Amino acid sequence: MSFRSEALRELELICLSLLLSLLFCSELAAQDLVSKAKTEKKLVLYHTTTVADTQKIIDGFRKKYPFIEVDTYRATNEKLTQKILSEVKAGRNLADVYINGIQTVMLKDMGLLSRYSSPEREQVAKAFKDTQGYWTGVYWSMEVLGYNTKLVPATEVPTKWENLLNPRWKNLIGIEEEDTFWYSALLHLMGEGRGREFMRRLAKQQPQIRAGHTLLTQLLAAGEFALAPTTRTQTAEQLKEKGAPVEWIAIEPLVPNPPVRVSLPKNAPRVNAAKLFIDFILSKEGQSIIYDVKRNPTRTDLSQPVARTAKIKLMEMDSDQREKNYNRYTQEFREILSLR
Repeated sequence: MSFRSEALRELELICLSLLLSLLFCSELAAQDLVSKAKTEKKLVLYHTTTVADTQKIIDGFRKKYPFIEVDTYRATNEKLTQKILSEVKAGRNLADVYINGIQTVMLKDMGLLSRYSSPEREQVAKAFKDTQGYWTGVYWSMEVLGYNTKLVPATEVPTKWENLLNPRWKNLIGIEEEDTFWYSALLHLMGEGRGREFMRRLAKQQPQIRAGHTLLTQLLAAGEFALAPTTRTQTAEQLKEKGAPVEWIAIEPLVPNPPVRVSLPKNAPRVNAAKLFIDFILSKEGQSIIYDVKRNPTRTDLSQPVARTAKIKLMEMDSDQREKNYNRYTQEFREILSLR
């Protein structure tokens, strides 16, 4: 054997030894985390995801870690953020894990989150995690134009946003009260001036305003209105499977929503149980539950649950700019629709 071959062999053995050492250390760290979490016994989760879908995630988590009880509080993004800020101001640290949307960035900027680089983050797509380790995307939503098939003939399904301005749809459009991202996407697609004018004209259609995208789609299925421009594909598909008269169309190009994110609160009372939960929800096991409820996983080793969505033409948008101007977009959206 040549000197070069011997050196190469030694290098391979060293690399193998280092790899085994890293795996051993990782296993010890995981065991230590479980051991410490056993003494905490409990986890408090604040979230915006539907109760039913969250419960399925919790069931999977508790099956793996039966020694941890889970308490939850669920609200819309704005209301959940208000609760968090109110508790922090009062010096009360109640939650161990947050699952919410864009407001996560605000909490991070205010110094209300702790870094936690879960080992499962490596399998999460780069677009769905921050570089500093403060938050990681759990799933992302695709919002499409939903319609009630009993109220909207196939020949009259809108194929462009301007079709919503047809007098035919006056009082028959449902809009979610926190649809800021849809509004910002329209500004991006149409240009700010044209986009604002479109929204002003849409407001004259007297749309029905509701709180919560799940409720919005349920009311669409019930015939409360005919169209809902921010129907989430997973909710529509779930209702369709139950025989509801709901269908959807993507008005392309579509701007996908930013991800719903998981984060670790600063001064979380039960930090070890929190880390276990974050690891679980980002793991392939946890993300498979996300897949099963027809939400879009953020891991690169899982496909998307609704095959039709893979064919939709997407348009990229500067997420930093979008998030930076979130408050302005929210104010404009609410003023145009006369929301308090």
